[in-house]
Amino acid sequence: MKAKAYLTIYLALSLTALLSVVMVLLTGIRKNTARMEEELALNTAGWSALAEYHQELLKQYDLFFIDTSYGSSHPGVETIGEHVKSYANKNLEHTNLLDDRLDLIGIQEAEIATDNGGRVLKQQIVEYEENYFGIEALEDLLSEYGMMDRDQVTEEELIRQRDENEKRLAGEPPPVKKVTKKKYNRDTGEVETYEEEEEVPIENPAEHVNALRNRGILNLVVEDASKISGKKVSLEEYLSYREDILQGTGILQEKIEENGMLTEIKERVLLDAYIFQKFGYYGQGKENAGLDYQVEYLLEGKGTDVENLKAVVNKLLIFREAANAAYLYKDAAKRAEISAMASSIAAVAIAPYLQPLLETSILFAWAYIESVQDVKLLLAGGKIPVLKEASDWQTGLNSILDFSGGELKKDTARGLDYKQYLTMFLLTKKENELLFSMMDVMEMDIRKTPYNENFRMDGCVSGFRVSAEFAGSAGGKCSFLRAYYY
Repeated sequence: MKAKAYLTIYLALSLTALLSVVMVLLTGIRKNTARMEEELALNTAGWSALAEYHQELLKQYDLFFIDTSYGSSHPGVETIGEHVKSYANKNLEHTNLLDDRLDLIGIQEAEIATDNGGRVLKQQIVEYEENYFGIEALEDLLSEYGMMDRDQVTEEELIRQRDENEKRLAGEPPPVKKVTKKKYNRDTGEVETYEEEEEVPIENPAEHVNALRNRGILNLVVEDASKISGKKVSLEEYLSYREDILQGTGILQEKIEENGMLTEIKERVLLDAYIFQKFGYYGQGKENAGLDYQVEYLLEGKGTDVENLKAVVNKLLIFREAANAAYLYKDAAKRAEISAMASSIAAVAIAPYLQPLLETSILFAWAYIESVQDVKLLLAGGKIPVLKEASDWQTGLNSILDFSGGELKKDTARGLDYKQYLTMFLLTKKENELLFSMMDVMEMDIRKTPYNENFRMDGCVSGFRVSAEFAGSAGGKCSFLRAYYY
């Protein structure tokens, strides 16, 4: 009997220790189960928040961003935290085992489209274009961009020469000649002869063309000016002109580590390719757009289609005039024509010292009317080579005397078209300015769609990091730090 009693006490003590171990294990199981449930609920909520991407932005621009205004006029990253908290707690409501709830949540980081000078937007565009083109097509695109080397034409230097020449020509004293005249002398009653100096007018044939430079150019280069878009916008409403731009924390570190960086030139090529896929320009408009000439807006940033088109046309004229002048300097036959015209004018004026100045003035006048024809052809859908050959030349020297816009010569076999010239100009635009102008256009277009009249690109988030704390009735707490992004 004593032995049995001894064994019963021993077993009782053993069971107590065993139960303690079991309870510790059960507590650990419950705690880990709760943590797993909470983490699953948080992840589901985070991805659910990303599923609320702006549908119109995806439809028009193939971009995934959360509009943190959710249709209101007050965007803010804190609204994402509210949505995540709501989704997480709804998920936890359906768990019978636990009564834990998401108690506290904060957005630790958020990458907004405008962060880092628009780099957040650019990263998503580059990723889209990489998938769109593929490696082989990207290499072809790079070789095409290699054709657009603007270093071949130093337009600034040539235009400076033109302006200096015109200034010198205008500053030269007019030539004079001695003229024999007669007058009646009342005292002697005889007709006397005497000599007098008279100024000789210089009939510079380039004056007509020089006057054209200061007139409206669109009527000369557009076949039907009545079809030019009359759309306009109030610039102060859009991103580049607003002062209250929302700021995030930049690209999430996880995305930087995951995505290999392309070379700067490849990124820029893909960015420009995206622009011509998604944005309209003269001759290739976009339906229901805030402005029809959107690429021209990216270059010039003016509030009307007319102003943007006119500014781009003037830029094209200067570029083409410099290229055409460079060609004329090298073409011996055309230089001989110019020299003959200048020589005859100088001879008539008895001012041979003016011949070099007249030659330069005539040369640039000829280059200008040729440029007007170039731009007219480009706007009509034709092509013009950056540097011409003799067969590419369109106008005759005598055209400078009464030029008012000639017939359109359509020859699209060689050269760059209007789109490629726009691409060339885009490559000279500072990247951050270009990205912000792109977001201006996105705001213009999205605001024209229903329920998006307050849409702002600086309210758009493509990734965020949350700090979340769960609590239950038992008093336990569990914290998480998680990142969610497209």
